[in-house]
Amino acid sequence: MSCSVRAGDNPYRHARALGGWRREILQLSAGPFAGRVSEVAGGGCRSAAEFLSRSAFHIGPAYPGGLTLGVVDGAGGALWNGVRVGSDCVLCAFGDLEMVLRTYDDACLRWLFVPQTALADYRALRELVDTQKHAAALCLGDRGLAERLRRCTDGLRVHAQGIAARPPAPSIAAEIGEITEIAARFVDGYLAGAPFLHARASHAMRATSAVRRFFHEHPGASVSILDLCAIAATSERTLRNASEAIAGESPMAFLRAMRLNQVRRCLLAATTPVRITEVGMKYGFLHMPQFSKDYRALFGELPSETIRRQLAAAGAA
Repeated sequence: MSCSVRAGDNPYRHARALGGWRREILQLSAGPFAGRVSEVAGGGCRSAAEFLSRSAFHIGPAYPGGLTLGVVDGAGGALWNGVRVGSDCVLCAFGDLEMVLRTYDDACLRWLFVPQTALADYRALRELVDTQKHAAALCLGDRGLAERLRRCTDGLRVHAQGIAARPPAPSIAAEIGEITEIAARFVDGYLAGAPFLHARASHAMRATSAVRRFFHEHPGASVSILDLCAIAATSERTLRNASEAIAGESPMAFLRAMRLNQVRRCLLAATTPVRITEVGMKYGFLHMPQFSKDYRALFGELPSETIRRQLAAAGAA
């Protein structure tokens, strides 16, 4: 059994902290970001706990090759694939399907991964989800199971951090058995209830996905709320409701956050001096004073401070 602990000061590095995940994280609330990830792996299973100081939008698949179950702790709860979830809800992600998660300030997420070969009813669950496609809720309200998941992640982390050598095989077997049994309970409960998203939430997923896809294809395009409505093929009221349900932000605020995060990602990746004006314009910011103001409001520093610090760390100042 192996254990790793990683900390980071931006969401882009944090997104890569969980081994095998291909997740993108956007910072949404103002202030310096702090993140921490503890991960334990053994016998094909994984357990992880992560902390994020700022509200964030997470998108992308989880661990590949099986099911990842999760719970969210934090005063704001979370938005999971268009569903408002609290601390008593167990989330589920397939390794090859996109998950959409909005967390709030000071959120703690706990994850358990089980390979599909360890679950007898994995195929039945997968067939159900493939039928529902983007309308699959993939979450289950079960307070007892949520608390059991928390205890399991806590116990594994304490155990792995406290050992100097590989633990005895019976201990590993017991821990893997606990993870697998929790996953089996989730699958049984989900198959029994077969929850679907309401048609409105399903439409919200499609509408916000269209806006994100447009941004990635045309990052610097100047657009209005009416342009976004045309892109999403929906009314302004519906698009606003959809964006609030999925990302917890208005459509234009979410678009601005995507652009600001992309600028920051570029600056944090720089190894040689860059022209901040060119980077800003590439992502649709034409009014530089307002761009700098918005950037500082979200990240707690000016773009020039970000690039100065990054170049100093890269030895290129």
